[in-house]
Amino acid sequence: MHKKKRLNFGLTISVGSLASILIACEDPAARSIELGDRLLAVGDAEEAIAEYKLAQRISGDTEELLLRLGHAYSVRGDVDGALGYFEPLVERSDGFRHQIAADLIAMAYDARERGARENMSRSLQLPLAWGLGYVPTELQRALAGHYASDGDYTRALSLYLALLAEETEPAPGDLYQTGRAYKELGGCDRALPYLEEYVDIVPRRDPTRGAARYHYGDCLFLSADEDRAAGRPTAALAKLDRMVELGVPRSHLVEAHFFRGEMLLSSGDTEAARLAYRRVLDLSPNRTAAHAVRAEERIRQIRFGF
Repeated sequence: MHKKKRLNFGLTISVGSLASILIACEDPAARSIELGDRLLAVGDAEEAIAEYKLAQRISGDTEELLLRLGHAYSVRGDVDGALGYFEPLVERSDGFRHQIAADLIAMAYDARERGARENMSRSLQLPLAWGLGYVPTELQRALAGHYASDGDYTRALSLYLALLAEETEPAPGDLYQTGRAYKELGGCDRALPYLEEYVDIVPRRDPTRGAARYHYGDCLFLSADEDRAAGRPTAALAKLDRMVELGVPRSHLVEAHFFRGEMLLSSGDTEAARLAYRRVLDLSPNRTAAHAVRAEERIRQIRFGF
């Protein structure tokens, strides 16, 4: 009887020792990673991050942990937190681009829906650096709009041009925004075909059509002025003809008719020039304005030959 008790006690000690050995042999970092994965799977990003950081303190910045921490922060919607782990990870290896891009794109969509444009922009910087193929079309367009609204027309233009290059049928909005970006950058001559196409195809009831016609007419006037200065009267006259046909901007119409008259008179078409000068007077109730005075002089020159 006494021997049996000793045997049982000895067995208990052996089992307890074995358990202690197993616990001691378990990798605490791996245990924290596994627990973090389970927590993240049920949506507890905060506790998952805590477990991953515990593993990080034990094993250091392994690629496995950098990826998991970046993903956990992206689930939480913390763009800067996610990038704090994703950026050093991509410096080590290109092998995680698709996984990282998926998280960043998801955050960009969420930021766009919430109207958080800066977060959307921040989320897209890494995928954009890897190529437009990583960024869905609707996010490219949203980012281009964000750049334009911030006055960064250079970056906006590059995205709109990329969108147009991929479209078999240009989206009207992309045509308009491309023309606007060129105009804002001082390139009215390049803006004209985009604005013209937009004005021609967009329905009259479209709310942006009026603004587009204004910018188109303004660019016609400005580009014609450059043509006149560069000695290209034919090109200048064609643009001014189109501008007065549009009737906008009204603030430039008097000048447009006067310059048309000047070029027509130089080409010998005196009757067309006289009509152009007559339009200057019609649009100038105050006949003492500089262009009106000069237009009257030109009409007298045509009529009396001096």
